Amino acid sequence: MTLFTLALVWLLGIGLGAQIPLSSPQWLFLAALALAARLLMRRGRSALVFGGLLLLFSGAARFQSNLQPPAPDAVRWLNDTGQAVQLTGIVADYPDVRDGYTGLRVRVQQVELDGEPRPAQGLVLVYADRSGDWAYGDVVAAFGRLETPPEFPDFSYREYLARQGVHSQMPRAGVARLASGRGNPVLQRVYAYRAHAQAVLRALVPEPEASLLSGILLGIESGIPADLRQAYNTTGTAHIIAISGFNIAIIAGLFGRLFTRWLGARRGTLAALLGIAVYTVLVGAGASVVRAALMAGLALAAQRLGRQGDALAGLGAAAIGMTLANPYTLWDVGFQLSFGATLGLVLYAEPLKAALVRMLSRRITGERAAQLAGPAGEYVLFTLAAQVTTLPLTAAYFHRLSLVAWVANPLVLPAQPAVMMLGGMAAIAGSAWLPLGRPLAWMAWPFVAYTNRVVEWFAGWPSASLPLGNVGLLVVGAYYVVLFGLTFGWGRVRARWPDVRLPSLPASAGLGALAIACAFAWRAASDHPDGLLRVTVLDVGGAGAVLIQSPTGRSVLIDSGPSPVALAEALGRRLAFHDSGIDVYVMSGSPGVTCAGLQGLEGRFPVSRAIVPMGISAPDCREAEAWLVSSGTRLARAATGMAVDLGAGARLEVLSSGEHGLALGLVFNRARFLLPLGADPEMIDELLHSGRLVAAQALILADSGYAAVNPPELFERVQPLAAVIGVEPDDRRGLPSAEVLEALKGTTVLRTDHHGWIAFHTDGQSLWVEVERMGAEE
Repeated sequence: MTLFTLALVWLLGIGLGAQIPLSSPQWLFLAALALAARLLMRRGRSALVFGGLLLLFSGAARFQSNLQPPAPDAVRWLNDTGQAVQLTGIVADYPDVRDGYTGLRVRVQQVELDGEPRPAQGLVLVYADRSGDWAYGDVVAAFGRLETPPEFPDFSYREYLARQGVHSQMPRAGVARLASGRGNPVLQRVYAYRAHAQAVLRALVPEPEASLLSGILLGIESGIPADLRQAYNTTGTAHIIAISGFNIAIIAGLFGRLFTRWLGARRGTLAALLGIAVYTVLVGAGASVVRAALMAGLALAAQRLGRQGDALAGLGAAAIGMTLANPYTLWDVGFQLSFGATLGLVLYAEPLKAALVRMLSRRITGERAAQLAGPAGEYVLFTLAAQVTTLPLTAAYFHRLSLVAWVANPLVLPAQPAVMMLGGMAAIAGSAWLPLGRPLAWMAWPFVAYTNRVVEWFAGWPSASLPLGNVGLLVVGAYYVVLFGLTFGWGRVRARWPDVRLPSLPASAGLGALAIACAFAWRAASDHPDGLLRVTVLDVGGAGAVLIQSPTGRSVLIDSGPSPVALAEALGRRLAFHDSGIDVYVMSGSPGVTCAGLQGLEGRFPVSRAIVPMGISAPDCREAEAWLVSSGTRLARAATGMAVDLGAGARLEVLSSGEHGLALGLVFNRARFLLPLGADPEMIDELLHSGRLVAAQALILADSGYAAVNPPELFERVQPLAAVIGVEPDDRRGLPSAEVLEALKGTTVLRTDHHGWIAFHTDGQSLWVEVERMGAEE
């Protein structure tokens, strides 16, 4: 336990060194002071405190020592200059083959600039032609422009590559091979076999099972279809295909339990360690895989010695050794998941299994209970133990909480030993002679297909996963404080109050994890803003209402529909608990829209500001205007060119303002929406000749698709990808009109009477659409 605690202090020191910009000598000076104090106080708590400070400051010094300024001949100095350069170097890693390109990590030896060659150093990610037969150890010449890797809103690709020593990229490069076989001979053989094994699997197994096997056995995920990959993400089973710490920990646990049952404790542990080593080599022996395998192997070996403390010590020693070699390892997602999953196995796997045996023993014999608890421990409790300690990490990094992972994992994990063993044997046998591997591939295929089908089935469940938005460090830290407080403080509580009946540790940990999962769910329901612009056409009857939720958390409601109850219910489902109301209400003035539903805002959703047309004809809309004024809403008359800043570059603009209606435009970076909801034919004609109309991805039609205000010229000018029509079921006016539907041929038409509510989500670059239900025509 002491070594594990020291490891946590060391890791905290590395994190401290990243936050406080003291130099490495300064941190070492503080460490020397702590060492001197530790030597003077050889016993007692003070000695422990100064010993901890020594390790803390040493970890910070180790991080700062890794921060070296770029050398004068570093290739990164040429980033973003716009100059075309030719670099020469060696492909230093296994090529990453994607749909449209092959990523080559080139260790640069020379750069040619303006026809003058000069020495250079550094790693560059070169995007080469996908059709090239590139390999590790190739000497290549790449021609193009060097750029700094980009930053994305929810992920820093620049920092991700920098931690691996890559500070430059060359997109759309022209690449030529100059020589081959110049890499490490051992790695060349490993990578050559990896490529050959992938080709063998493709020849033996149909898709998409071949790509899944390549991901599981070889760590090559690029061939897995996007929709299938998303299904694994949704169901919380992505660890099966991603060679991560979580995956290695699961494999180590399964191997350990299966081989121990078959061969006994000592020989089973040796066989499990050998299996982990073989698997590590099979997937390419990359640094992240070796790291995760080392952690899992050490913990497994120590656990088999019979003491939990030995397993924790081994885990701590592995963490110290890996971060000592490379302090950036602390920020590696694979390292964090492997550390968390392995810690969960060490702390909770056996206690959970023992608790299950005790529970079963109340109804059946102890021997029978142990037999039943064996498979449950391997596939259910084992998964639960690993997920308890990785739940906040997966929530923080992937911004999603799978609600079916607890069921999907126990169903697919039992098939994975057969997938790995039969698939691995098929790859090995087929590498020797292709027909030899075919029977084994036939035996492996049902297990791989079963895995895919189960995952796809669970992914199709309604609300299979819950989007979380950003999960901050404070939430993650609070989770671990509660979890480890229960874990390590439980014995002291029971020792101090032995007569108090308390639930068992597994039950308490399970209830605690459930409570925190509920907290994550609550956070997901209330976590807004999330950086996306959301436009939802609400199905509240008639021509309906439109709710806009900005990237910065502002809310705009356009119209209200005829039903206060329907409007209040629709807003209650979409606005967060802490939302204080509607920031802006816009009355479009459409003849097909009633304002009666506005009463649904009373008492729950106060309106800060309202924009209304110059004149209002409908009696219920005049009453709504009076209610807004009486409730303290700031009222403004619409005028052409008036704009509402929604933050983060999003803007709602009045494109045209008539006497009784409005036409609106919504812009967020490249995403554009046109909402001529209150426009009359004269306003549409004026817009068509004004030059203010531009192409838009989504068009929300006026007056339920009435032809006079939705002429074909409007669709030709806007060229929408999707057209939305708010239609009351069995509309008595026969809307939308046949002329409008004919003019929209070739455009995706979404109708509230067929699809219910219709929601658009955009980050300003891409656009996603979600509907309540599929229409009869689909």
